[in-house]
Amino acid sequence: MNKAQNNIAISSLVFTSNDPEVLVKGSVSRGKLSFETELLITQTQLNMVLNQLRKQNESFRVDTYLKSEQVDQYEQLYYADFGSVKNTTIDIRPIIKQQQITQIRA
Repeated sequence: MNKAQNNIAISSLVFTSNDPEVLVKGSVSRGKLSFETELLITQTQLNMVLNQLRKQNESFRVDTYLKSEQVDQYEQLYYADFGSVKNTTIDIRPIIKQQQITQIRA
């Protein structure tokens, strides 16, 4: 991500119990334009994202939004929709500093 794309408004996240990566969906704004994007981050980076959301939203609790379903005998699918959270725009720079992320944009 370049310097103009430091903030992302997170809309949802998806991960499985057996995968070290988390798919974060959101919108990146650049001036008056914005585009939907997906980021692959680590579980550690997920904690950083959730901590930022918690700091920005007084009553934010991830367990309120996190849902799960059994995929098979050994795996759980976890997903969260943050559409009702007031302030989901976070600065992605501290997360990138910790470890590189993969941005998926079609």
